[in-house]
Amino acid sequence: MTHEAKQDDTYQAAFSAKAAEKALAVALDVRKFEIDLYWKRAAYFWVFTGAALAGHLAALTEKDHHVRAQAMLLTSCVGFIFAFAWYLVNRASKFWQSKWEAHVDLLENEVNGPLYKTVLSDRTPWWKLNGAYQFSVSKINQMLSLYVVIVFLGLVANTGYSYYVFSRKWQIFPTACLLITGAAAVSLVKYGRTAVGDRSAFWRRRTTTARKWPTQ
Repeated sequence: MTHEAKQDDTYQAAFSAKAAEKALAVALDVRKFEIDLYWKRAAYFWVFTGAALAGHLAALTEKDHHVRAQAMLLTSCVGFIFAFAWYLVNRASKFWQSKWEAHVDLLENEVNGPLYKTVLSDRTPWWKLNGAYQFSVSKINQMLSLYVVIVFLGLVANTGYSYYVFSRKWQIFPTACLLITGAAAVSLVKYGRTAVGDRSAFWRRRTTTARKWPTQ
């Protein structure tokens, strides 16, 4: 028996038949809730990244060269942070959605059979424009958010190159703006993560009594 099979048996042994039925209902409900939140979060970040892009474009019409440079740098930095946060949130949403899908996969066999995990095998080629294809909606949205990150990063770089000169005599505003933006991006990655367990296994989050699932 493989390690994964042993792990599945250990997981399923933690539920009685009645508990498994209730747990499956909870897992399906929370999965649906995670998907609803996914699109609400997407709309939230679209608003802020769109506002930042609109502000950047509006700054192009500013006649004062100094004000235009500061406005363009600020809006591009703000847009980059929101786009980067959106990308990270998309990955987080995918993680939690996959978590509950894994629970459903393990729990459904004893309740209603392999219904959820049985997928239609559709051999329609992807280039058939009026046909169905197994694209992942969440992955496409994740790649789109990464594209927006790159766009805003390019705007930051273009603004710095077009309006500022890097020298030993630092200018307060652009230097502070870039440092704060860099620190914010690092903070999102470093402090935005949830507790980490064994990535190859189910694990229980820390509470006063819970520990990792036994693997032996």
